[in-house]
Amino acid sequence: MSAADADTTDILYPLSSFTCDVSQGVTSASILEAEELPEPYRTLLAHDRDMTGTLATYHKQPMGLRVHVKRVEGDSLFRQVVLFGEHDNKPAEFGAIRIDLSAFAGETRELIASCKLPLGRILNDHGVAYVSNPSAFLRVDPDKLLCGALNVTGGPLYGRKNELTMPDGRAIAQIIEILPTLEDH
Repeated sequence: MSAADADTTDILYPLSSFTCDVSQGVTSASILEAEELPEPYRTLLAHDRDMTGTLATYHKQPMGLRVHVKRVEGDSLFRQVVLFGEHDNKPAEFGAIRIDLSAFAGETRELIASCKLPLGRILNDHGVAYVSNPSAFLRVDPDKLLCGALNVTGGPLYGRKNELTMPDGRAIAQIIEILPTLEDH
């Protein structure tokens, strides 16, 4: 099966898991190869680093977190969030994430569950070793929810499907990360 033939319901997980919401964020999605991503999206998405740090470097400011939707199912924390620049308050990423809370303990788990800081920032600040494993790059057409969250009027927008794992391979988070319209700089 070619990348273009992949089922977008699965490729958009965990975003697709927010079925009880009025909107999932996208009206259509297609899978791209990393080389097909235009700049600056290729630089910002086609790597194995965390997005929080990558966006903080690109935007030259720390990233904050706004939670739009949050739910807990057992040890799984699902949330739709916007990462934004702490100095200019501009949206830098829309994310849908499922975090395995059982992978964390103590203060790290409490901070993650509180949903006040980006996951990457918490993991890095607390010395949690993890690997970022992007599995697909996306071109999406945003719906009203995503346009509002990212303060854009339309698309296309670009993003990635990512999984964070512990060094032993244990999955700790599945993420859809979508960037707003950006100019190469």
